[in-house]
Amino acid sequence: MRFGTPTRAAHRATTEGALLLVRGIGSGGQHRPPPAPPLPRQRKPPGRRRAAPVPAITVEPQRAAQWLTQGLAGVIILGLALMIGFLVMAADRRPEESLAPAAPDSVAPTEAPGLAEVFPESDVLRPTGATGTYRIDVRHFSQDCRDAATGELGAVLAGHGCREVVRAGLTSPYDRYRVTAGLFTLSDAAGAAQVDDLVRGLVVGGTGGFSTLPEGHGGDPATGSVGWHVRGNFLLYCVITRPDGALVPDDDPYAKRITAEIVDDYLGASVLGRRAAPPQPPGALL
Repeated sequence: MRFGTPTRAAHRATTEGALLLVRGIGSGGQHRPPPAPPLPRQRKPPGRRRAAPVPAITVEPQRAAQWLTQGLAGVIILGLALMIGFLVMAADRRPEESLAPAAPDSVAPTEAPGLAEVFPESDVLRPTGATGTYRIDVRHFSQDCRDAATGELGAVLAGHGCREVVRAGLTSPYDRYRVTAGLFTLSDAAGAAQVDDLVRGLVVGGTGGFSTLPEGHGGDPATGSVGWHVRGNFLLYCVITRPDGALVPDDDPYAKRITAEIVDDYLGASVLGRRAAPPQPPGALL
């Protein structure tokens, strides 16, 4: 290998501060250029990433059965709670119902009213709603119910345990119609109901009925209008006759009014209704 002396131009280049590199020349005398730099790697533009698929939620059969069992248990517990609450409310109401006043039809059989309680010591009485007063002509009490009955009715009353009768002879404010009214006390409500069924047949058939007061002046029962009503173990009744002795027709307006005022309003509502009502507390003292 030979080294040559640089030319003037080359020498000038070295004097100007540039570095001149001379590579060795091989036997072939060829000069190899330096290798080309590698090309930059192209990057792919960023794209949207796909979301990973969400796995489907599956319920195991055992867990589903457990949920179903818990739901049924909750429904059963709720039903039991509602039933217990209903029973408690019903039990709380029973004492209140037992303290309510008894209906007039449920009067105890042993509570027989006396003469003074039914027809007090007064010359007149005025039922609720009446436009006038009834004059009391005579009062009567007997422990033999046949004294106030005629025909077969006396035996029927005695056979069903009738133990006393309270009655009075009255003069009504309506055209001076005469009234015999009262009540029979029987042994129990069942006996009174049986008598109630038999009275109509006896009265309609003319084989039995109620006598009038005063005796001989109260009018003929055969010409009068008869009304009765059963209330508990009591048989309430009235016989209405005209002062002239004429027949009282079934559609007589005075007879219907007297029956309503004496049997229903006075004997039923006032006398027996007052006995069935609970006693009122005394008023406060001022």
